[in-house]
Amino acid sequence: MRLEGRTVIVTGASGGIGREIVEAFAREGCNVVLASRNKERLDVLAEELADLPGRRLVVLTDVTDPAQVQALARRTQREFRSIDILVNNAGIGVFAPIADGSIENMRRLFEVNLWGALNCIQAVVPQMRKQERGQIINISSVAGKIATPFIGAYSASKFALTAISDALRLELARDGIKVIAVYPGVTASDFRENAIREVELPEVPLVRAVPARVVGERVVQAARWEPPEVFVSVEDVMAVALKNVAPRLVDWGFQRFWLGAQNQ
Repeated sequence: MRLEGRTVIVTGASGGIGREIVEAFAREGCNVVLASRNKERLDVLAEELADLPGRRLVVLTDVTDPAQVQALARRTQREFRSIDILVNNAGIGVFAPIADGSIENMRRLFEVNLWGALNCIQAVVPQMRKQERGQIINISSVAGKIATPFIGAYSASKFALTAISDALRLELARDGIKVIAVYPGVTASDFRENAIREVELPEVPLVRAVPARVVGERVVQAARWEPPEVFVSVEDVMAVALKNVAPRLVDWGFQRFWLGAQNQ
């Protein structure tokens, strides 16, 4: 897809990966709609990107509220006459054991990571069908391919987003709408600091954190070339492949290095 002049909605746009996705699309000359619950940070980002081509529109949005998400879609359509790309990036993390963790925290996690994404999908698809074109880019995670200790609930939400992406890709193929799933791995962002932490996770040994800027660039590449799935680093691809061919080895590694580090 040629990106210049396209209209892109990015949820969770106020920080971390979302901020970098906004900037990457702005550099391509897109009109970018910045959506999150933090209007102050959105306004600052929009001002910082004012000299780049295209327009920026800030819309205060809680993706867990269907009414607010519908209002976001209507505002975008009114301002730009189209919705070309939706980037479902809004998400939170929960670090907690499955057997003993807070069910309320897990429910909140799914409200944002899964139901929030579904709210956005259902809000934009009618307009994309009218246009007979569009893209839905779901920011999943390598955790949506590999479940790890103490982020099992987060992984479950991302596994669900993977399944939704795969099914939706087939359901919308005849409408001219592409569905792309992006799988970042360990990323240098504010994710860990912003997560709901019932336990503290150790630093992942021997794993290089990818700058959030690189994730933003990969999302723009995905929009341009429209592959069904995108991984950010070679290490992420290798980790998923190893899990598929040698799951017992991966389990041993988590028990030896991750759980061992936590117990020290």
